[in-house]
Formats: sequence, C-alpha cells, structure tokens
Amino acid sequence: MAAPMKNTTLHENLKISTFNFAENEENLKWISDMICMKHSIGVTMTKMDQLPPSISEACMDEMSFIVYSLPVHELINSDLLGAFQKKGSLCMLSVGTKLEVNDCVAILPTGQLILHLTKDSYTRLGLDGKPSHFNKFGGEKYVVNIDISSPVFAPGKKHYEQVKQCLLGSSICCDFLVSWSPQDDKLCPSSIHRYFCLKGFCCVHLTLSAKSHKYTNIKIPDLQHQDAEVYHQEELYDWLGGVANQILWSSESDEEYSPLGDYSGPTNLGHCAHNQVFGFFSSITLQSLIKEVRQLCKSSNTWGCVTVHGFSDSLTSIGKSEKNFHKLCADSVTLVLSPSDRCWLFTDT
Repeated sequence: MAAPMKNTTLHENLKISTFNFAENEENLKWISDMICMKHSIGVTMTKMDQLPPSISEACMDEMSFIVYSLPVHELINSDLLGAFQKKGSLCMLSVGTKLEVNDCVAILPTGQLILHLTKDSYTRLGLDGKPSHFNKFGGEKYVVNIDISSPVFAPGKKHYEQVKQCLLGSSICCDFLVSWSPQDDKLCPSSIHRYFCLKGFCCVHLTLSAKSHKYTNIKIPDLQHQDAEVYHQEELYDWLGGVANQILWSSESDEEYSPLGDYSGPTNLGHCAHNQVFGFFSSITLQSLIKEVRQLCKSSNTWGCVTVHGFSDSLTSIGKSEKNFHKLCADSVTLVLSPSDRCWLFTDT
C-alpha cells in the first residue's frame, strides 16, 4: 500500500533564493523595489510575545494620500513633473478600479506612466501602445507606456505635446493613491498633498490599518539546522503564511492541511508575534523596516521575517513586468532574516 501523500500548498510561481546580507547589502534596495505598489507589510518575530514599538512605528509613520477624481492629463502637468517626479520618487496608482475590466493607471517610481486600458478607451486615446500579453487567456486590454522621466518629455517638445493633447481629449478620470519620497531630506513628503489641494482637488491622508497577534507554545522551525535550508524551504514559506493568516494547527483530522503543524523539519517549542499594516508604502519605508528587523534579529539572537504584498489590481508584477489581469491574487515578497545574516528570499507572483 502506497504511503499517504503529505498535504501541502501548490507554489508554481514561487521562487526561492538564499544569500548572506552582510556580503550583499546592495540587495536591500533591490528587494525593497521588487514590488512597486506596496499594499501591506507584515513582520513576524520568533521568541517574542510582542514586537517592539520601533517596528510598528516604521510603517505607521508612512505619509501617503488619496486624491479623488483626478483627470489623467493631470499626471503630466509640468508642475507635478518638475516639483515631484524629477525631485524624488513619485508613486501613484488608480484605486477602485478592476484591472481585468476597467481603465487602470499608474506612475512608477522609475518614471513610467502606464495606462492599462479597455479597447474602447485605447481606441479613443490615440496613443501608441500594445495589446496586453495576457489577452491570449481572454479579455481585450491594451497597455500604453510613457517615459515621463525622459529629458525630452517636456512642454514644447513634440512627444510631450502629442501626449498632452491625447490625454486632454480623454475622459479617463480616477481616484489615485499617492506617495512621494523627496531626494532632499529638507523637503516633506506631505508637500504632494498640498500640491493637489492647491490645484483644487480633494486630497486626504490615507488611513492606515493594522492587525497583530501572537502564538505561544508552538513548533517554530529551527533555521540554524542545515536541513531547514536544504529540504524544508517551501514548508517554511507555508509556516509563515499560517502564522500571518492565523491558520491554527488542528489534530482533529489527518486530512486537514495545517501549515503550523505540518512543518517536518527541525523545530523548537516557543512563541512568536506577528504584525501587519495596510496602506500604501514607499521603498524607503520598507528599507528602514528591514534594517530594524535585521538589527532586532541580531540583538535578540532569533530569526524573523518581513513580508510585502502588492495590490491585486496593480499594473505591474515583480520585476516591473506586466501583471496578469486574470489572476486576482497579489504578488508577495518574503524576506527571512537570521542572526547570522543568512537570508531566505521568497517571491510569489
């Protein structure tokens, strides 16, 4: 009789890598930029009943906003480009829109204006674009990509004036999430809020929300054991997901999948704490948080992780490629940090 198969989740788009933080500190910015549009940031720490205030404060101090009923032509306003896009990292994402059926718009921190449009809107717009790569699975969406960071994209230049006229003739108007990180530390990120208010648009602070919980007397993966790195990486990923989503272990049914109880690698009995904040976060905020967690792992001689989720209706996926609008889930990046600076990086699209 064949042995019963172990219950597990399917991770066809999960990629796993390991590295040493001390030897690859340049990875900090690379990891922080993986997901352009960051909707939630979660921190899990082992051997702790609660997280230090510095961890939650790193996220709760984020200054992001929502501006209502903004016509798309305002995204290339020379005042906005000159004062914000060229002097910092500007990030905007249409909100309340569904990628598979609506017009969706974003400005990436890299200076790309992306319009993900229905066929009717694309036809009326009159700008060059291309069919979505994912139309082959159904639907008919079109993608227009404009480099608003280019030196030649400026008032009076042919390409700028062409784009401006097309956008002025468009009826596309959305609510936008907004985040701006200035290059100059003397400038305040809230300047973008004042800008939109002075332009006559309703712009308000985005309210952040948070949740936290703890576990006591649970089996925690022993990441100092070499078997954890070689044989149990996907189980570790499942275990972290179980902690974040409060999927508790149950012994009532052998058939029931339970990531907290099904980790088969070396474990130690202990406790852990988890905190997750929801909003619209900049890469600078994420970098600061990762530094805090790294230092906490060293000072407490334990391991922890930082997990970032994007928006399900974000226009870009990990690596800034086009997001599959048929998939309703959000991309995620999970970084596990150990006291020795050994790290595990999980990317799931």
